[in-house]
Amino acid sequence: MRPDMSVNFNALPQTGVLVMPSERTATVQTGAMLNRLLDSLWSRQALGTINYAATRGKPLLVAYGNEDGRPDTGLLLQPVKGCHEGLPIASRLAAILVKLIQQGPISASASLEVAQALRLASSTVPPESSQAVPVRTLAPWQREQAVAFMDARLTEGFTTPDVAAQCGMSSGRFSVAFRMSFGRSIRQWVIQRRIELAQEMLLREDVTLEAVATACGFAGQCHFTRQFSRVVGIPPGAWRRRNSVAAA
Repeated sequence: MRPDMSVNFNALPQTGVLVMPSERTATVQTGAMLNRLLDSLWSRQALGTINYAATRGKPLLVAYGNEDGRPDTGLLLQPVKGCHEGLPIASRLAAILVKLIQQGPISASASLEVAQALRLASSTVPPESSQAVPVRTLAPWQREQAVAFMDARLTEGFTTPDVAAQCGMSSGRFSVAFRMSFGRSIRQWVIQRRIELAQEMLLREDVTLEAVATACGFAGQCHFTRQFSRVVGIPPGAWRRRNSVAAA
């Protein structure tokens, strides 16, 4: 399992509800909009979980917007096996709200009332039933977006703000989340990726080291040799000879 949000939950929500108390609306969120909403709350440590009793079901995100129309806080309603007896009032309200959403089409007035009651009740839920979600890694869609963007520009280069913009994040927050997601900085990731590309090219005897360095986005052959030796442990020429012998 990848080190992203999925490690914190049994499953990620496929449906969410954006509650806007000031406008008296409650709208269903799915797909990319749900992912962005989930990440926005998660990245600001504004997302908690509420367990509710259910024999089956999937998590449901309930997001609360402020007067500016932006998500302020959120609750992830997580189904668990068991009965409602002994569970806090927030868990019972969560079960009611999930049922309202599942019945569809959504009733804004009914859902709004239950959602607001749930928000109030969640502030008194014991720690074992409602817990803050740690914020550090990128959401799955952001990981995929970032990797695709960087892979397409490995040879020409790019800046951290360029990649962060693809994920809807500031460069500072993206850098921290990226390191926690991949276990290395953006610069280290790029160097590793370029070296992997270089190793593929080095298997071809007709390509010079200088051509490999240029094609893989290194500043020159000296820079390429230095970085390659640091990561792989031997210079690219020696690596090529060793792997040519092994292939033969």
